[in-house]
Amino acid sequence: MVGDTTHSTKTDDPKKAQEARVLAPTDAGKRLELGLGLYLLILPLLLTCLLVAIWPSPFTPQGTTVPQLRSLWNFTDQVEVRLLAIVLVSGALGSAITAARSYANFHGLGRYEANWTWWYLMKVPIGMGLALFLYMVVRGGLFSASLSQPGAVMDSANPFGFAALGALAGMFAKEASDKLEEIFKAVFRTAEKPFVARPKIDRLEPPAKKVHDTDLALRVEGSGFDAKSTVKVGDKKRDSVFKNAGLLVVTLSSEDLTKAGKLPVVVTAGAEGGGTSAEASLAVVD
Repeated sequence: MVGDTTHSTKTDDPKKAQEARVLAPTDAGKRLELGLGLYLLILPLLLTCLLVAIWPSPFTPQGTTVPQLRSLWNFTDQVEVRLLAIVLVSGALGSAITAARSYANFHGLGRYEANWTWWYLMKVPIGMGLALFLYMVVRGGLFSASLSQPGAVMDSANPFGFAALGALAGMFAKEASDKLEEIFKAVFRTAEKPFVARPKIDRLEPPAKKVHDTDLALRVEGSGFDAKSTVKVGDKKRDSVFKNAGLLVVTLSSEDLTKAGKLPVVVTAGAEGGGTSAEASLAVVD
């Protein structure tokens, strides 16, 4: 039986023997498991009692027109502080219920592992924090009642709704974290820079020029060209005419054709971030 340290774990299968040694808890592990179980049993009950004690009941005393708050524990008369306390306690309660349910399932199956103890302990403060963050997002975005108007706050901010929000944030911490991430990305989203294609030279037409050729026109065919693209032949810029995104007509200089060899031709995009094309070679022949 799992948990019985006096039970023999000898077996002919080495793998099963190792699993049995891992699953068999020590006396210290048993005490830790028992203590955690009692903690998760008592904590939801205490949080429920605390939530009932601080729950507000607005009333108007005789002879006044200003609504006040009444509860089993009147720790404050400030509406906002009491709503914050309700959200925090509700978040803790939702987290405690989730942790207790998980513990009961794994304990019942005999699969509780001591290295998960901190998960059970940290579940409650994490749920409280998430509940508080969601409350601030919803409270700040949906309700405009002023702190100096407690009656208006109570009219617009239903404590049942905020208690439910806090409890759900505590119970479904992952989903609450995902929602907060979605809100953050929506609020602080930055505009994406438009994609600018890098210029590319597919071919030069003609691919070769004769020395001292009087025809100085050169067609540069490719892609990613724009109206502000510039063309360098050798290490100098040459005038060019933009025809379309795949064609530039360049006017060479007579000095480019003074001797045989190869002239490097590159195109630089005029749009920011477009970059420069790979080098193409124009042959100059006798």
